[in-house]
Amino acid sequence: MLKRFSYAVSRWWFLVFLGWAAAFAFVRLAAPVWDDVARDGDFAYLPDTVASVQGEKLRDAAFGEVRSKSEVVLVLARRDGPLTKEDLAFADEVVATFTPKKGEETPILDIIGPRTPVVGEKLISPPGENGQAALVILQMQGEIMAVENMEPMSRIYDKFRALDKAETKPAGLTLGITGSGAIGTDMLFAAEESIKRTEWATIGLIILILLVVYRAPILAAVPLIAIAIAVFFAFDVIAILADISMKTNWYEFAVFKTTKIFVVVVLFGAGTDYCLFLIARYKEELANGHSTQEATALALERVTGALAASALTTILGLGTMAFADFGKFRSGGPAIAICLVIALAACLTLAPAILRVLGKYVFWPFSVHEGGSWDGESDGSAESEARAQQGGRFRGFWVGMSNLIIARPGWVLVVGLLVMAPFAWHGRKVTVTYDLLNELGRDRLCVQGTHLLREYFPAGETGPVTVLVYMPGADFSTGPDRFQRLPQLVDALYKMEYTDSNGKTFRPIQSVRSLVEPLGERTKRRVGLFGGMRRGVISGRAKEIYVAQQEPYTGCVTRLDLIFPYDPFSLESIRLLDHVEKFLNDYAAKEDSPFAGAEFYFLGTTPGIRDLKAITASDQLLIQKLVPIAVLFVLILIIRRPFISIYLVLSVMWGYFVTIGMTQWVFEWLHGASYHGLDWKLPTFLFVILVAIGEDYNIYLVTRVFEEQEKRGMVEGLRAALIRTGGIITSCGIIMAGTFAAMITGSLRTMHQLGFALAMGVLLDTFVIRTIMVPSFMLLWGRFCERFFDRRRNRETRDATSLPAESSAAPRHREKPPTAAARR
Repeated sequence: MLKRFSYAVSRWWFLVFLGWAAAFAFVRLAAPVWDDVARDGDFAYLPDTVASVQGEKLRDAAFGEVRSKSEVVLVLARRDGPLTKEDLAFADEVVATFTPKKGEETPILDIIGPRTPVVGEKLISPPGENGQAALVILQMQGEIMAVENMEPMSRIYDKFRALDKAETKPAGLTLGITGSGAIGTDMLFAAEESIKRTEWATIGLIILILLVVYRAPILAAVPLIAIAIAVFFAFDVIAILADISMKTNWYEFAVFKTTKIFVVVVLFGAGTDYCLFLIARYKEELANGHSTQEATALALERVTGALAASALTTILGLGTMAFADFGKFRSGGPAIAICLVIALAACLTLAPAILRVLGKYVFWPFSVHEGGSWDGESDGSAESEARAQQGGRFRGFWVGMSNLIIARPGWVLVVGLLVMAPFAWHGRKVTVTYDLLNELGRDRLCVQGTHLLREYFPAGETGPVTVLVYMPGADFSTGPDRFQRLPQLVDALYKMEYTDSNGKTFRPIQSVRSLVEPLGERTKRRVGLFGGMRRGVISGRAKEIYVAQQEPYTGCVTRLDLIFPYDPFSLESIRLLDHVEKFLNDYAAKEDSPFAGAEFYFLGTTPGIRDLKAITASDQLLIQKLVPIAVLFVLILIIRRPFISIYLVLSVMWGYFVTIGMTQWVFEWLHGASYHGLDWKLPTFLFVILVAIGEDYNIYLVTRVFEEQEKRGMVEGLRAALIRTGGIITSCGIIMAGTFAAMITGSLRTMHQLGFALAMGVLLDTFVIRTIMVPSFMLLWGRFCERFFDRRRNRETRDATSLPAESSAAPRHREKPPTAAARR
């Protein structure tokens, strides 16, 4: 079957071109625009069972669906004193600038400014040493990271820049822009920039590496053409699948802005490796005297199994992410796996067809001689072949490395492990961050605006924690429940004490906005006739906001907005939220509690981050079990040696811990005090990609070792395999590392961290694990097995030779057994 397929591709190469052209045209016409199906955001992919999602469902049922799901905050600050009348007049101009015109399509639902009745005064900070600031809030329709907000947000930024340069802006007034909508959309802008930079950097690095290593420009073009077609084809295929999922809900499948980055680097890296192994075998067959058609068919026949097995480890590894609870993991892994299947298909059909057309010219300016190689200097030996593949530049290295491993395998293995051990130990515990703002560079307007906002308002103002109190039978809109029970709960929250992670004990709740005091002004209650009228007006409007108005929850659900002193994305906010939840549950559990039987639901940025942290941590543990099992299954299926297969899996897992430990140290040193941890997505994606892709090189080496050992014996077979595969596998590893390193050119800190970690992990696997740890162990294991079976054979031989001696010494006529009487 495989032979027929290989010869069909080689003979009917023009049909391969026609088939790919037809398929490419079809998916190109059928595929939707990527941005129309890309659905970003993190909270939107949390499972329905988590607490914050349950809280959102209760809020929508009790208060009606919330139209505003994100906001843009404009900050007007005067550092040299209180705000002036001119400053407040300019704030009115800001409000007028962003107020939607009649008939204008805009995601801005409402605008709240300093002069907005009742709530406007809360948007002006108290005067302080840094002066005073005011806020203008644009309530947006889309989610925090909604793609549909990108174009309107661009217009908002344009208007903001125009206002900042306007002649009407008072001297000394500083403008800033922030808010969940601005930060989330800036993340999408940064992802878009990262995609463009990564694509060009990936292609440029691959061309450069191929030209430096192989010095053959046409050879460099073969994988680039095949994989470029596969990448664009794959983009269209997964966009079609995502579109069908959105329209039919038959299955769950989604794509994101960052999906493109992973597809580009994985497909160009892995696909180029597959093509290079095919080309290397194609060159061997040409050197053996076969025609172009025969060489193409034989090369394809002999590498298809290894390439398919190699790709299968990565495909299954990524596919295991389908079992995750977090939607981005559940869709992201299978999406990349589908794209890798397409890349493998291109390498096994399109690339051989291109080789069939180009023939020996693919190696220009070098030539291929029968019995030699494309530099014409091979004598057919393993060492000469390594020189042929790398132009003779690395021949001495691989010969010396093989000699060292064969002479001292135990010492080489132990020293290698000891050198890497400190990094692996540091990688056991990984500190991660969920701070979106930490992803963006300091030059971003939303980052600068957030820092400006925090000079005048508590950090928690950017993301209050909403508590929904559900108490069946209560009526918080009037009577004792409103005027007695609810004030007791608010007072208890203000008096709650908390010990932070540094050991400091204090009362952390900055403000509680509720029906008791909608503006959260606990210490600033106005008295007199006008103060009472003001409170009456506010309370009347506040009922709709803070007490449920929809059946069956009318009156029995009330809302409290808590302001924490910490950044809503910080781990300290999550820690405080856990404390508040325990405090409220304990408060309701008391025998004389006025809230006995009440249920508390939490929603907002910090509760969402807490659930995201719990779900992704659970998914990471699951994936770290499933991926090694899937890879081990493929290894046992291919090499049929369980013990060696287990060691190969353990070796790449060791490489993961070493890599993530090194990454932590590097970025701790690089960012200093601003470093809060690695991005929360990094450990999971790094583990899957390193364990799955890292096993590819082990498969290439081990299968060649077994092949050579059958011809040359254990030691010489290992030496020959290491020399023969050293150059090509190293070239592939450098190319793969180069594609991952291209991610560093992106705008997001996650891309910097992941690009560095993946490149470092692949280089570690290429130059240390595959070069040192695997061959050393295989030699030690082989010698152990030889000694074990030698002792066993010797023992069996001794047993076999002793049996005739005993039988010859025995009497020829055995005595009859004694009778029963004699025995007695």
